Formats: sequence, structure tokens, C-alpha cells
Amino acid sequence: MKKAFTLIELIFVIVIIGLLASFAIPKFKNLTTHAKSSSIKSVVTTVQSSIDNIHGKWIINDNYVWDPDGDGTSDLNTEGYPTSLDSGKGETSLFKYVLKIPVPSCGNRTQSCWKEYNDNEYEYIYNPSKILKIDYNATSGTLECIDGVNVTKEECEQTIY
Repeated sequence: MKKAFTLIELIFVIVIIGLLASFAIPKFKNLTTHAKSSSIKSVVTTVQSSIDNIHGKWIINDNYVWDPDGDGTSDLNTEGYPTSLDSGKGETSLFKYVLKIPVPSCGNRTQSCWKEYNDNEYEYIYNPSKILKIDYNATSGTLECIDGVNVTKEECEQTIY
């Protein structure tokens, strides 16, 4: 007697694999979107935490001087928040005043990257048709969403908070 699988057994296994795949594929469908959202949240949270850390040092230490650009003057406003997060538009590294390892800007890339479009105004480019815009408010020391390209302020806030 030969030992082999019958046709019915093979079909049964194929049906089970098909059912498992039909449940697994939708779970992994949005994996890229979730990864991008996690990356954005990570950058925003790290930058905000660093701003809060600098502000905390200003509160604790009288005459605290924060001089990331090395010009000999403090770059804090009267509220104790950084006046700028980097040296301005056109930089290849963003948030370099507040992060030990700055975030690289887009360069030649057109999606999944950060870019500074004005001083203290940043955008995360999902793709050319979907851009989140985030402004740094130096008065309150917060990163705030504004309406972007095909992204409302509310959608931006849901993504980064």
C-alpha cells in the first residue's frame, strides 16, 4: 500500500490556508501606514520632550543660557522656550538644536520624510498628495498641527498625538 495524500486531503489543506490568508492579509494591509504614523509620533514626541527638558532647566536654573548655535547668547525667549529648533529653512538636518541625533530632511526624496518649509514650520510628506504641516510655537513651546495638503488639522492631530 502506498502512503500519500488523497486529493480530498490536499484540497482541504488548501482551503484552510486560504481561510487563514483571508484573515491575515487585511491585518497586514495597513502596516506601512501604521509604521509611518509611529515614526511621525516618535519624532514629534522626542522633539516636544526635548523642548520641555530645556524649559525645565530654565525654570530650575536662574540665568540659564541655552546656546545651541554657539554665538555666545542664549537662544531662549522670555518664557524659557527655544526661539528656534534648528538653524533655519534649507537645512539638511532638522531639529538639530534640540536633538542629539537630528532628523534628516527630504533632500531628493518626495515622500516619507520631514522638511522645513519656513523657519519653525515643518511638514511631513507622506506622499506628494498628502502632507502634514506642523508649526513650532516658541511662545508656548509646543508643536502644533495646521491644515496641510489633503490633511486637516484634526487629522494631523490624530496622527501625531
